[in-house]
Amino acid sequence: MRLLVFTQGGYGERVLDNIRRRAPQEWTIEHEALPETLPPIIEEPEKHISGLELGGEWDLVLFLGESPSVFSLLPAVVRRLSAGAVVAPVDDYSWLPLGLEWQIRSELEGLGVKTVFPRTFCTLKPMGVPPVDEFARIFGSPRLWIAVEGGKISRVDVVRGAPCGSTWYMAEKIPGTRVEEAATRAAILVQIYPCLASRRVERLLGDAPIHVAGHLVEKAVEDALKSE
Repeated sequence: MRLLVFTQGGYGERVLDNIRRRAPQEWTIEHEALPETLPPIIEEPEKHISGLELGGEWDLVLFLGESPSVFSLLPAVVRRLSAGAVVAPVDDYSWLPLGLEWQIRSELEGLGVKTVFPRTFCTLKPMGVPPVDEFARIFGSPRLWIAVEGGKISRVDVVRGAPCGSTWYMAEKIPGTRVEEAATRAAILVQIYPCLASRRVERLLGDAPIHVAGHLVEKAVEDALKSE
């Protein structure tokens, strides 16, 4: 798979680092850094992306923006390259208010590009779009394989992990934990990784994104233990 990753700051850089370490060797992964400082309202998107090396054909574009202004550049970016699909995760509502998401989604649909905005990134699952599904085979909503010995976790294999790397961190720390405590401890470990998601309660989710991430890995542990 050919993957083009755009980052704006530390959030995206850490996700990119984890993807590079965990992705299959046959993937081609390229990176472009987006402007970190932008005006609140973008009137001429092309002016702000003129310094980027854009073009080429990509199976998937991963857009790791950290502000509404940079998300406003996404349609202009996509117009200058060929993308099979776009994944633009949102781990903090302030980065992409819902109204702006709807506007961007409409523009990209007009370009014929399927786009998904997972809130949080670790909610991503296969969705019937081949490049997204290939990415979500490894990165997204956690899936685990767990072995138990003597009532304690003896081994955890990550089948699919949160793109930030927190699932793999948890998998290294949790062996030795008693089975009945494993799901709760897994959620705590993910949130102290530290999880990259916002700690503010969002009305859209009914919870803080960091708690959503904790609940997801908690359920992944429970599901894996049922299958053990």
